Formats: sequence, structure tokens, C-alpha cells
Amino acid sequence: MDLEKFLDEYYSTEDENERIELIAVIAKALKYDIVTILNNIDDVKVKDVITDPKRKIIFIKFYFTHQYLAAKDFIIAIKFSTQKSKPIVPAQIEKYINKIKGWIADKLYRKQYPYDLTYIIIGPKFTKGVSTMRRMIEDGKYFYTATPDKIIEVIENLIEYFKARITAFAEKLAETKKQLESRGIQGRFDQGIEAIKQLLKVAHKLKGIITKIRQLTERDYYEIAAKLIEDESYLDDLDLFLR
Repeated sequence: MDLEKFLDEYYSTEDENERIELIAVIAKALKYDIVTILNNIDDVKVKDVITDPKRKIIFIKFYFTHQYLAAKDFIIAIKFSTQKSKPIVPAQIEKYINKIKGWIADKLYRKQYPYDLTYIIIGPKFTKGVSTMRRMIEDGKYFYTATPDKIIEVIENLIEYFKARITAFAEKLAETKKQLESRGIQGRFDQGIEAIKQLLKVAHKLKGIITKIRQLTERDYYEIAAKLIEDESYLDDLDLFLR
């Protein structure tokens, strides 16, 4: 499925009905691109890809192979709305979020299990109030909204989500490293660096949906991950590594 082709069709028509019909196709094409990227990363394993046409929801469930990251799954959920009559309001967003969490609890995890969730809602239009809503649902769970013409923001938000994970992980390791060094202990952080490397790969490959990926080797990813815990100033320049 060609995301760019469907977006071109969306941009080129003024017919509202045609645009709304394209929303489902665009959501599925986005799913295809994301799953393809995840499947092409050795350190990531896709567990489930579920499309629920009735609820207009797509789930992509995956996990990282590294022991530091494997304790929980990561879920990218895409909800697409074809509501024609009026823009989506904050109350509807909250309703969508509660339903998605209920669906996950019922279908994916019948027992309580930790997971991180990035929840994307694609719709024809939203009220201004939606843009001011708090994006964190709860710890490790975020939602974003976009109209098809702003689909690039969806990818950017996914990248920001993984950047936040990279930053938090690197800051924690850097602090541990400092504490050990202050006591004259030279710690080894190979495992932590490997974990950051896996997160870096996903963020970087996702950016490839927007721009052509600059080819990086395993060594490049390792060196970047190592720099992030060696010098905190590198965290401020994380965008340079994801160019």
C-alpha cells in the first residue's frame, strides 16, 4: 500500500465524501509502513497486527529483544474516524481512549500486563479544544490526533515518543554512571547502551517514512547510544542523530 499515493489523492480532491472514504485507506497504509519498518529491525519482534473494521481500530503490538526493554510490550494503536456531520470534540476523544484501553484489557491482556501505548486518532476534523488536551493518558501511554493532511505530524509524534524513551533511559544510565564514578567505581554499561541502541533504531527508521533514511551501521547506532550516556549535552542534540 502506497501512503504517498493515497495522500496525493486526498489532497487533490475537494469532495468531502471522497476524502472521508480515503481516511480508512490512509490509516491502513500507515499501518503497513510502520509494520514493514518494525519487521525490518532485527531487535524488534512484531507480536500482533489486528484490524477491527467495526471499531475502526488498528493495533500493532511489538517488543524489543533486549532484556532491559523486554519486560513490557509496546502498542501503536491507530483509530480512524469517518464522522461526517461535525468535528470531533474532546469528549469523543476521551470516549475513544477509554474504549481502546478497555479493548486492550479484554482482547490483548486478559491479565494485567505492563505495556506502553501510543494512540493515534485520525479524523476528518477536530475542534480547537482537542489541540489543547493533555496528551498523556497515564504513565507510558500517550495519544495524538491528526487529520490526513497533517499525517506527517503523526510520524513526528511517534518519533518524539521514542525520543522521550531514549532520553529517559540515557539520563538514568548517565546518573548511575556518575554515582559509581564518584565512588571510584568504573561500571560497565554495555547492556544499557545496547538497549538505547534498539530504541534509537526504531525512532530513526520511523523517520524514514518522512525522509530517505541515511544508512547507519550497527557500529554507528552503538556509538550514538554510548555518547548519550557519556555526555548529557548529546541529549540536547538527539535530533541530529535522527536526521
